[in-house]
Amino acid sequence: MTSRAAAALVLAGTALFGTVGTARVLGPEIPSPVIGAARVLLGAVMLLGVVIVSGQRRGLWPAARNRTIYLAGVAQAGFQAFFLAAVELVGVATGTLVAIGCTPIIAALLTWQVNLRWLVATGISVFGLVLLVGFGAGEPTPQGLLVALGASASYAGYIAAAHRVVQAGVANLPGLTVIFAVATVVLSPALLLDTGDLLTWPGAATALYLALVPTTLAYLLFNLGLRGVPPGSAATLGLIEPVVAATLGVVVLDEVLGWTGTLGAVLVLTGLLVLVRAPRTRARQ
Repeated sequence: MTSRAAAALVLAGTALFGTVGTARVLGPEIPSPVIGAARVLLGAVMLLGVVIVSGQRRGLWPAARNRTIYLAGVAQAGFQAFFLAAVELVGVATGTLVAIGCTPIIAALLTWQVNLRWLVATGISVFGLVLLVGFGAGEPTPQGLLVALGASASYAGYIAAAHRVVQAGVANLPGLTVIFAVATVVLSPALLLDTGDLLTWPGAATALYLALVPTTLAYLLFNLGLRGVPPGSAATLGLIEPVVAATLGVVVLDEVLGWTGTLGAVLVLTGLLVLVRAPRTRARQ
């Protein structure tokens, strides 16, 4: 797989992540911890179904024997919990800015796979993200910022751990199934809370969409792309997520982006273009 093809897969997966917010707004009222746990649980069930239908059941045992895969599962659960809590504490804009914007830096520090192009692309994209979601976000609390940083660290930890899993030769589908099974176990206590409208038809439809598109399909594409993209670069490419979310907000929800938001979106896309267009140089370990 070429580096451009791998980058395209990561971009496609993270772009699907950006549909979560719009789906939540259009859906009924469901507590965030509950919908997060339901999304992971249904995603794990769907992935297991695909594994069985595709005849890859034998890959589950080798995947389960990989210790790093459990770190990826815990990190995935941590991101779900921390990000949803951060959005409630500091708002969508600041929560997204800190949780998604800091991820490339943390992921690069965890693996130390950086080069000049990554530095330039990440700098442009993070500045664009500040313009896109940073203004008018209100004054965040220290507690909220710490929770958002926890989400960022969890996301970066997932990317780094998942990258090690795929580089170890674990098959994509079985590996993801085990990861989301672990995340389901960690998040399952949330399903004992008040489920809100989850058990209504609109609630079930929302949960199924979140499990199918921005979870099962998105992570299949994302993890497959990790075979040819370093963790730091994958985290930078993930900055497409808030751009997609903002675009859907304008097109579907009639939100107003403004000139600063528009400029920010353009800068994020410019940074991503810098990262993927030219041949990727050898990363400094």
